[in-house]
Parts: sequence; C-alpha cells; structure tokens
Amino acid sequence: MPETPKARAVQLPLRFSCGREDGGIDHRRLSWRDGGFSDWSVQFGEKCYNLHAFILARASSFFESHMSHFDRVGAGKNARTMRGSDLTEVLPQCCHASFEDALDFIYSENQATFEAPVSKVVLLLKIADILGIGGLFEAMGKRIEETFEEAAPLLLEQYCRFHIPGTDDGAALKQMRDSAVGLIVRKFQTFAEDSEIRTSLLRLPVSVLAEILEADDLLVAGEDIVFDFLAPRVEACGSALAASGCGSGADVSSVDNLDDCSDGSLESLGPRVGRKDSDVLWRRVRWGHLSTSKFAQVLAPGQRLLRPKVAMHALTVRATQLDLVGSGALNPNSCHVLPRRQILPPEVPPPSSMEIDLCFHFARSDQYIRGEAIRSQPKRIGDIVLRLLVFPVGTNTGVAPGSFSVFFEAVPQPHWPRTWEFANLRYTIVCYRWPKDGSEPGGRRQMSEHWTFRADRLDRGWHDFMAPGEIHKYFGPDGFVCLRGSLEPESLSRVFLLDQAGGSSLGRPADEAAASSASRRS
Repeated sequence: MPETPKARAVQLPLRFSCGREDGGIDHRRLSWRDGGFSDWSVQFGEKCYNLHAFILARASSFFESHMSHFDRVGAGKNARTMRGSDLTEVLPQCCHASFEDALDFIYSENQATFEAPVSKVVLLLKIADILGIGGLFEAMGKRIEETFEEAAPLLLEQYCRFHIPGTDDGAALKQMRDSAVGLIVRKFQTFAEDSEIRTSLLRLPVSVLAEILEADDLLVAGEDIVFDFLAPRVEACGSALAASGCGSGADVSSVDNLDDCSDGSLESLGPRVGRKDSDVLWRRVRWGHLSTSKFAQVLAPGQRLLRPKVAMHALTVRATQLDLVGSGALNPNSCHVLPRRQILPPEVPPPSSMEIDLCFHFARSDQYIRGEAIRSQPKRIGDIVLRLLVFPVGTNTGVAPGSFSVFFEAVPQPHWPRTWEFANLRYTIVCYRWPKDGSEPGGRRQMSEHWTFRADRLDRGWHDFMAPGEIHKYFGPDGFVCLRGSLEPESLSRVFLLDQAGGSSLGRPADEAAASSASRRS
C-alpha cells in the first residue's frame, strides 16, 4: 500500500495585538522602584517603599506571616489603613542600605542571574536569614563560597558590622566567621598587601583583630609586617582627632573614648581606637622579634603611637631576649617572646646557629624597582655579624634587568678595630623551591664561594644569582621567596676577630655604600 503522506501543521496568522499598533507584545512588569499597583509598604525610619504583597509573600516567609496576621487582625480595625511592615528594628542598621539589593532579587524574573557585589553578600545573607528569603539565602551562600578564598576579610568585616558579641547569628554565619579568621591568619600578608582588603582588615573590631594578630601561625615574613600594619590605624585616628579638634597634640593613645569628642569624621576609619583598645592591639606585636630599625621608631622622641606603659612593656620584652642569666626577673606576664611560625617549604629544617634565613613576599613583578634592596635581620656567628642582602629585580650595575641578585653582607660593629678582617670564609646561599601541588618535588638553587670580609669588602655574592623571570619558579603558594645563607663548618675557626695591625684601638667602620660590592659590578 502506498504510504500516507504526513500531515503538515497548519500555519495560522494569529497574533495578539492588544496594546501596540505594530502588533508587538506590550509586557508590563511590576517594579519596586515606581510603586505602580502597590498594595504593601515597607518602612525604614523615614524611608518608605511601596511594594506588592503577592511578590513579597511568595519570596519571604516573614512577609507571608506578617500579611496573614494583618489580614486576621489589622484589616478589620481599619480597612483603609495602608498595609505594611516596619523593618526599622527588624533588620540591623548596617543592612538597611542593602535592602534594595534584596528587592532586586525578589522582583527579578530570573533570579539565577542575580549578581551581588562581594561588599554586600554577607549583609544580604543576613537579610535573607531574618526575612526568610530562601532563594536569596542560597544564592548568597553560593556567592560566599565562590569568593571566600580571595575575599574572606571583606566578608568578615560585613559580619562584624551586624554581629553583637554574645548573641547567636546561626550556625552558618558562625562557621563563616571562624573559617574567615582562620584563612586570614594563614594568608595575612597576602591579604594585607591589597589596599581594599587591608582597609577591611583595619576596620575589624579590636577583639577580632587581636584574635588574628596573636596567632602563632600568622603568615608574615617578619614581625615588622605586623607593626607596619597596626601603625597606620592608630596614626589615622590621631589625625582625625586633630581635625575634629579633640584635645591638643592629637595623641590618640591618651583618649579613652573617641565617641566623646568625635564630630563624625572618624566614621571612615572603622571601629574607634582609644587608649585601652590601642594597648590591646600593640600587645599583640612580638616586640622581641621586631627589627632594630622598627624598634627605634617605638623609642623615637615625640612618638605618639605607644603610651609609656606599653613602651615599657615593649622594652621589657626586648630586654628579656637578652637576659642570658635566665633568672626570670625580667619576664613580664603574658609576654609574647616566641617568634611566629617560620615560613619554610615542607621538609626544610629550621636554621642552625650558622644559618641566616630571609623570607619576603614577592606578589607582583612591579612590587620592587631595580636597585631596591631587602636585608635580613643580622645574626652574630662567633664575632662576625652577617645578613643576607637581596635585590629582587637586580642591581644597578649592568646586570640584565629583572635578575635576582643575592649577597652575604658583613655588618660592621662600633667596637671592631679599624682593620678588622674575617679571612677566607666559605659561605653558601640557597633559594628553596616549594613543591607544586604535591606532585612535583621541591628543589633549590645553591651557590658557594670563599671570601674575606673586611672594612673595604663588606659583601660578596652574585648579581645574576638567577636570570630575569627565573625567580617565579621558586615562589611559594602564597607568593613568598625563601632564602638561606650559611657559613660552612670548615670556616668556624675563622669567624673570630683578627686585627691585622695587632692593636686594639677602635675606629669607625668604612662607609657601607663605598665598601659594598653590590653597588658595583665585580
């Protein structure tokens, strides 16, 4: 039998042309911005939003419950009363400005495409939690998870704006808060070098900031990083106090309560730092491990960062480090005399008494300029005092720009004779490579040499320790570079002072720049 041809769909020119002369469709979408057809108001202090009950009730269990209660109780008393909710005391003050973003989500026809800035996601999560907006809560939860590794300080700062100590914000927010604190501890220096994130860290409440800074495993290359982080916070408050006319000299450390003398100019600085709060923060600095140059700032005449009580605490801790008798007479209560956890690649042991470590953060290629130097803390080995001298992008000596230059440098001491000399010392400098993702083993770049350190030859090393761009292969997971300089055991007998002239007269050491091989191409 012949096949029956398939029936074709009938094409009829049917169009809905109501509303537009060209036959197009005229969509009318309700909006919270113009208030058209509104039948429910939401109040925030003096500000009022004219909204739509059905849309609110569909999205929020809070509004659904409030509307049901109004229909049962309120409408019968006065049918002409505008139905509405006053959220002034329901939502925290810091969440009021983000309510419009929540409305954008509620009124969105495609909520899956809704995007919120990282600076508001925790505030929106809090709004969703209080008002029972399940879709918004889930969307902000996913957004927090996606941005957590990069934006934990921003998220924590938002949480602290509405959290009241001693209250329960729920398990989800508590977990986010604790995870953020832990991540900030593990990536502190990396976060602090981003200006926006650094501002968020400085705005944290004193108690939270102190919790972060007192951690033994705070990831910093040295204690100077902690000092440099805290100093601007106190200095900024002092400048604002001077501008607001609060007291003479604007010594923020002498003010107990900044609220009593503020005209609002301190709002941009985050939580107020008075005398007691600044003491709490400064005691988190481990003064015994601060560099000499930074500690000199603490003792500088006219400095207004530390009150005398805190300065005395810092001096006592510093003296404790030099208390070789071990009597314990200098040990104050609650002194943080132990160093932070050292930044080292896995399986690399701590430095020995003849080794000097230098770890620094090298996050961006433009972070340093050619000829800019970094020095480690000096270390005494026998009589000689040595430190590592590094030029992250090369010296100004004709070496290829971007080279990694490393030197061992002697630090002349005032009591050394004019003709001091440490002869024929064999030294080694190592740059460690972190293992990559657990699959690629770590490695090292290592170079050794003999050198006689004396007043006219203060340092020795390599202008081209690594070729331009090669140092990036040795970065740790958080952008740190780890170097170690060491004197070989064969040189131990030669690290004691010899005066070639045989005299004991003291003189000033030669000028470091003139005597530095790092300042000229050998």
